[in-house]
Amino acid sequence: MIIAVCSLSGAPGVTTLATALAAVWPAGPLTVPVLVEADVSGGDLAVWHRLEGRPGLVSLVASVRSAADLVQARQNGSRRTLLGHTAELPGGLRVLTAPATPHEAASVVDVLAQRRTILDGGVTVLDLGRVMPGTAGARLLAHADAAVVTVDGNDPAQLHRVARCRDILDALTEKGASVGLAVRGNRFTSTEIEATTGHPVWAHLPHDPTGAGYLRGERTGPRGLREHFAAWSHTRRDPDAVTWMPLLATAQRLADRIDDLRTDTTAARTAVLAEAGAA
Repeated sequence: MIIAVCSLSGAPGVTTLATALAAVWPAGPLTVPVLVEADVSGGDLAVWHRLEGRPGLVSLVASVRSAADLVQARQNGSRRTLLGHTAELPGGLRVLTAPATPHEAASVVDVLAQRRTILDGGVTVLDLGRVMPGTAGARLLAHADAAVVTVDGNDPAQLHRVARCRDILDALTEKGASVGLAVRGNRFTSTEIEATTGHPVWAHLPHDPTGAGYLRGERTGPRGLREHFAAWSHTRRDPDAVTWMPLLATAQRLADRIDDLRTDTTAARTAVLAEAGAA
């Protein structure tokens, strides 16, 4: 499953939310969530977590630059190839980092968009940053199974922009993807936002400097709190352990909602295929 996190105006917390979503997604022997930075304006994770010089998006796209390389990767297992270029954050989250500068990031994200089937298999969370029409980010967004669009709910202009982009977002739903909003700010209610934009509000993002700081790798909290998060994140077996950080608790509910939508969509498609076969 590919989950794209993006914005249509600025980037209000896209990377932070994408990181939180990947961090709380349950991991297991057959499911290793991967966070992929695919923001053409440049990545932040390598700097935040001191990962410069580690494998990342540059090494991945170099390994699948030709069609023959992509075929070879599929034969060897696309997921295995993807995981081979990730770095591991404290707590066990696997991340594929992008270069920090726009001119470097744009070129490798463009190759990724051309070779986007390498992302298939398992659970992949894409941090697309701000998505513009005709860009590599837009092509990756079209490949997603679910899209979370972040928006500043205190800014009527941003809500209006989402509304004006309804045709683009509706095109995603028409191909079977689920689309919802993650709203920062409480100036308008969910009902008002949904009436304006035409898309459901999946989450209201809290103001949580502590949670955001942890996701950015900041060492500002007590040692015991950091160890608690690392232990929980590594096993990912106790969702209640994140309730002390509102941002991660919200991301957990959002992950559950997206996973439920995937289950419902799969069941609906199975029913349609069964009816077609019976006919």
